[in-house]
Amino acid sequence: MSAPTDEPPLVLPELLQQDIDEDTLRALFRDVSALGEALEVLVKTTSLQHASPERLTPERALDGLLRGEWRAVQLRYRHEGQEWLDTVMRLPHGYRVVRMAPLRP
Repeated sequence: MSAPTDEPPLVLPELLQQDIDEDTLRALFRDVSALGEALEVLVKTTSLQHASPERLTPERALDGLLRGEWRAVQLRYRHEGQEWLDTVMRLPHGYRVVRMAPLRP
């Protein structure tokens, strides 16, 4: 049992998850490039390496993901004044997108 505290409770952002096919994946990256402002693009190459130090564009990240060069890509971008974080992972049957929605004030 924890002791009472005067601090407000921790509020975590909502997570959304969806399995998608290659066409939808391409559309996602197209939308981020056209409608958003890419802030950071990270890639996960192996189970032991967490992220590549190389700075990438969304287009290059998509290319590497489609060719099987990377296991996952993380896109941090701004759209309509809100920051979003999408993690895209390769699956045997397609791709999984996990989106962290922005916190609402």
